[in-house]
Amino acid sequence: MAPVALQPLDQLRSDWEVQSRTSDSGEALRALARVEPVVATLAAQGVADLRDLVASLHPGGAGYQRERAAAVFRAMLRSQSAHPLIARAALQAVLPGLVSVARRLAWGRGGEWEDGGSFFVDAVTTAWEVIISWAGEDRDYAVLDLLSAVRCRLRRQLLRHRTRGGRMVPVAEPATFAAPAAGTSGPELLAQALDELSGSGLDVADADVLYAHRVLGFSLTELAAMTGHSRRQLGERRDRAVAALTA
Repeated sequence: MAPVALQPLDQLRSDWEVQSRTSDSGEALRALARVEPVVATLAAQGVADLRDLVASLHPGGAGYQRERAAAVFRAMLRSQSAHPLIARAALQAVLPGLVSVARRLAWGRGGEWEDGGSFFVDAVTTAWEVIISWAGEDRDYAVLDLLSAVRCRLRRQLLRHRTRGGRMVPVAEPATFAAPAAGTSGPELLAQALDELSGSGLDVADADVLYAHRVLGFSLTELAAMTGHSRRQLGERRDRAVAALTA
């Protein structure tokens, strides 16, 4: 399923290769720099357009710095209204994370999608909708919040099309823990528990860190690179979420 599933990803990358080197891309970078000092600093250091900016967000990119990368993505989400192309750049920046979400959800196997490609298209569409709806918001854990929101929406779609004992699973599970389906994996059970406890005293940021670490499979080092927070801070959030789940 993976080769088919990754075709939309290749198409997005090809599209970005074209869009990211246009004059609009350069203008978008300058517009963002006018309202976001962290981007203005990069522009002064030679970042010329959104392609350069997105490249700087990923480990291995020229001049990559963990804390700055997190601050830049946060700025892109917050000030995307400065230019229409900024939201597209934010989507491009989180594509690796969306692939991880898709893998953890088995590329939609057991759901309504024809194949992994159509599932990934839905993942991208969902991410785009979240990015647009969060314009102007300032989120400390912007990347994790975004991936968590996408995962939750896709998982609910999966649940609607899976059966437990011959009945359809409802969109929202009841507040009490339901008996898990036979063969449900540990990560799936954890994801279900996090969903069920949301809004019941479990800190959202703590839950996002635990989800990303234990369900999506990111190491604390990788999460530190994504969020700009230290491994110690992330470990504390993870442990608080575990304590809330086991209280």
